[in-house]
Amino acid sequence: MRAREVLHLQESREKMKLARFAMVLASFLVILSGCQLFNAINLTWSIDTVTSYATLPPYTHVTYTVRNMGKYDLTGVNLQIGVDVYGNKTYPASAWTPDFSIGQNQTLFGSIDIVTPVVATGWATVISVDMDKPQG
Repeated sequence: MRAREVLHLQESREKMKLARFAMVLASFLVILSGCQLFNAINLTWSIDTVTSYATLPPYTHVTYTVRNMGKYDLTGVNLQIGVDVYGNKTYPASAWTPDFSIGQNQTLFGSIDIVTPVVATGWATVISVDMDKPQG
């Protein structure tokens, strides 16, 4: 009776090891398949000009350039642009650009007005990027 229990216990352990290995392998394959898409996305941007206006309310006009150097056309792209209002490398005022699509090797130019609490003294930067899932 004891030998049977030991054999059953060993079989259970082997099944658990096999299940763990299968889970690790499946996770690795999911990660690997996502890397191809991730590595094929290459979106670059630059802030070209930043001009602040002393109106009521104050706002900052930001122009930017976006380039798609990746392998996929991208749709539903948005940039969150922040303004360094106080010149201390913080970005308390920000706004999202409208959705745009950008094809492979395409360059787009755009601008956005961002309302600020006071006339800004610093530059602007892209804080975040959002996009629809690329086809591929």
